[in-house]
Amino acid sequence: MRARTFACACVCALACVLTLSAALPVKEKKQQQQEHQQQQEDKEQEELNLEYGRYLKEVVQALESDPNFRKKLEGAQVDDIKSGKIARELHFVDHNIRTKLDELKRRELERLRHLAVKEHEKKTGVDRTMLKVPVHIDHRNPMRFEVEDLKKLIVKTTEDLEKVDQQRRSEFKQYEMEKEFQRHQDLQGMDDQHRQQAEEKHTDEVKKHADHPKLHHPGSKQQLEQVWEEQDHMQPEDFDPNTFFHLHGK
Repeated sequence: MRARTFACACVCALACVLTLSAALPVKEKKQQQQEHQQQQEDKEQEELNLEYGRYLKEVVQALESDPNFRKKLEGAQVDDIKSGKIARELHFVDHNIRTKLDELKRRELERLRHLAVKEHEKKTGVDRTMLKVPVHIDHRNPMRFEVEDLKKLIVKTTEDLEKVDQQRRSEFKQYEMEKEFQRHQDLQGMDDQHRQQAEEKHTDEVKKHADHPKLHHPGSKQQLEQVWEEQDHMQPEDFDPNTFFHLHGK
C-alpha cells in the first residue's frame, strides 16, 4: 500500500488515508482495503487523465521494481513522500532501474517539446511545416551522442544537400531558358547582317564552353584522377587510391 501511496501523494492527499489504513488491525485493515479497492482503481484512472499521468505511472512502476527502494518507501513517513524528501533515496536505486528512469525522462521531454509546438501553433496560427521538431538529432537522449545521433545527422544532411542540389539545378535550368528566350528576342530585332554576326558569336561561345575542361568536385574520384595524371604525371590506367594518398599524405 505504501508503494501506492508514493504515486497517489503526487496527485492528492489519499496517501494519508492509506497510511492510516496500514496501521489498523489485520481484519479492519482488510476491510478497509476492500472498501478502498474500487477507489484505488478509480484513482489510478485519474492518474492517466493527468497531463503527465503516463510519465508518473511509469516512474512509479520502475521504482517499485527495486526491492530496496520499495522497502524504504514502506517505512517512510507520508510527509516525507509528499514533500519529495524520499527522492534522496534515488541515489541507492539499482543501476538498471536508473537507466530505465533516464529513458522515461527523455521520452517525457520529447513529448513536452511536441506539446510546446502544438501550443505555439494554436496561439499564433503559424504553419506547422515551419515548426517541425528537428530530426537531425536524437531528442530522446539529450545528454549523450550515440549511434542514433550520428545516423540521424547523416541521413538529414544527405537529404538536405540533395534538396539544395535539385533547387540549384532547377534555378540554373530556368536561368538558361530565360537567357535563350532573351537571345531569340534580341535576334528578332536585328537586321540580317547583325543577326548572322550574333549567331556566329553564339556558336563560338557554345563551342568554347563544350571544349573547356570540366571542373570536378574536390575530393571526387574524377578530381583525384585528374591530379594523378596532371600533377603526378602517372598513367590513368595505373590509378591506385592507396598510392595516391601515400604521395599526398604530407
